[in-house]
This record gives sequence, structure tokens and C-alpha cells, in this order.
Amino acid sequence: MQAKSFLVSSLLVVSLAACGKSSSSSSASDPTPSAKPVEAAKLEFKKVGGLGLEVEVSAEATIDDKSAGAGFPTATIWATPTTFVSGAGEMSDLKPTLEETTARLVKEEKSLQPSRSDKTADGWIIEMTGTSMGDPMTAVSVRRTIGGKPFDCGSNVKDKAEAAAVVKLCQSLRAAK
Repeated sequence: MQAKSFLVSSLLVVSLAACGKSSSSSSASDPTPSAKPVEAAKLEFKKVGGLGLEVEVSAEATIDDKSAGAGFPTATIWATPTTFVSGAGEMSDLKPTLEETTARLVKEEKSLQPSRSDKTADGWIIEMTGTSMGDPMTAVSVRRTIGGKPFDCGSNVKDKAEAAAVVKLCQSLRAAK
């Protein structure tokens, strides 16, 4: 019985030692992996399909040109959040003014109301907030005129941080070099 008790005690000590920190573990002065600051994603300019544009996105982002299927210049930017860019063309629905676009968005997104409507040097920024299927949502629409051509850029997002990311991405659009 004493041998069995000794064996159980020994196993308990070994198990506790194995669960403890080893000398190679991080000390209290070293940050743990979860406490290390998150590095900002490396940004680079990538071509936006065949639209004659490029956009500043993370190196991991991918861009699909959807123009052939849509019948007008359009692309999907697979970044966080996913963002869509379209240009004027035969089947596009680009309206010429801030007011007409706001009215169209209000009609299409009945549960959303304009929360931002700013004119910019080459277009505008419209944000519509409300709920969709019970969840908070912001629809972001950015108009840019690049090389004399109008382009709409935007997405539906869940919060202000994502809305700001969409605006930043859309504002980075420029003529391809």
C-alpha cells in the first residue's frame, strides 16, 4: 500500500511539474503572444480588374473582375470588409448626383436612413445606418471621378470601424499606373 501511495504521489509531482513553466517559457517581463501588438497589414496598390484603376489594399487581398458577367465595369475586392467597385456602363445604375444616389439608396434600403452625406473633391461619401434582419448595419457608398469617369465603391458593414475602412479603401482608388 505504501508503494502504491508513493507511486501516486510521484505521478502527481511529475504531472504538476510538467504543467508548470519551464525555464524557456516567457517571463513576466516578456509579453505573451496574445499581448504582443498586432502588426498592421502591409498595404500595396493592386490593379482593380480591367477598370483602369488600382487600389491600396493588404498584400493578402484578392480582386476579381466581374465586368464580363455584369455587362459593365465592376470588381469585387476580397479584403476585410469585402468591397465592390463599379463604373458607368451600359447596364450600370450610376446616378449623376449625390441627391439622386441618396434617394435611390433610401428607396432600396428601407430600414436604413442617411447618417452621412458629404461632398468630396471628386464625388461623395454616403453612409446609411439602421438594421438588417435585426442586426446593426451601415451601407457605405463612395463616388469617385477618376480620369473623367465615375466609379462607385462601397459595402454593407456592421460597425463604424468597418465603415471607416471601406471609406479609406475607396478613397485610395486611383488611375492605374
